[in-house]
Amino acid sequence: MQGQSTRTVRRRKRRTSPLALTLAAALAIIALVGVILLASGYRYISKDGVKFSGHVKNGQPVDGSVHYADGISGKLTKEADSAQGKIVYSTGDVFEGSLKGIVREGKGTITYKNGDTYAGDFTADKLTGEAVFTAASGATYTGSVVDGKPDGKGKYVFADGSYYYGEWKDGKRNGVGEEHYPDGSYYYGAFADDKRTGSAEITVTLENGMVYTGKNKFAFSNGDTYVGDYLGGKRNGSGKYIWASGQSYDGAWVNDVMEGNGTYDFGNGKAPYVGTFAGGQIAESTDTVQTPETPAAAEDTAA
Repeated sequence: MQGQSTRTVRRRKRRTSPLALTLAAALAIIALVGVILLASGYRYISKDGVKFSGHVKNGQPVDGSVHYADGISGKLTKEADSAQGKIVYSTGDVFEGSLKGIVREGKGTITYKNGDTYAGDFTADKLTGEAVFTAASGATYTGSVVDGKPDGKGKYVFADGSYYYGEWKDGKRNGVGEEHYPDGSYYYGAFADDKRTGSAEITVTLENGMVYTGKNKFAFSNGDTYVGDYLGGKRNGSGKYIWASGQSYDGAWVNDVMEGNGTYDFGNGKAPYVGTFAGGQIAESTDTVQTPETPAAAEDTAA
């Protein structure tokens, strides 16, 4: 319409925020770095609680860092065309052996910083299977292990030459087995939590293939023998002790001491004493009763 002022509408140009530009540039750089890393074979892998970041070749980790849930880390190296690899841990321990990707699987050896060694099976990165563990002290264990602990059948040889062969559970002697000591004494019997414990008749298949059936038995190097119950590593319950001299006691025991009702044979042809014992002695003292011998103390070992 003539005479009417014409309004001119101007559109303002939108200005891009500096922050948005910075974020876009950062994302572009990250994407570029990712492409470069992928192109160079760099990968991040997580399996069975193990995390790996490093270079991969032909689908196999060959060089990088490994991290574990317990906070330990390490440096992994291996050839792409071989299952054999090496991990140097932050603790100073070193693994050399078979790797399935980033986890230990198959045969391998760990050399610990303190001089101990483990050589044997690995399953899903755990020390599980058959193995030989050698301590820096000279002690060795040969047998079944589960998660790094003796479990199943195995033999532990102590630094002094004494040894245990038998059943294990969770790193302790549990079940039945045999103990032998440098002086020639030995024990065939049951164990619970690393201590001689048991009252039932047992069957022990010895390392030499022979089989012992009966109550727990401890044979001393001096010729004495004890056959009977044990609890917590000591003679507790009912049992018979025979001295090399021919004397014997058959009755109740408390912590390796004759305590309670029992029969004592003096081995001299006279009628045995049948009655009560206290503190290892005949409770009713008379001039006609001889003094009993003192039982020998059994040796003990702890793995």
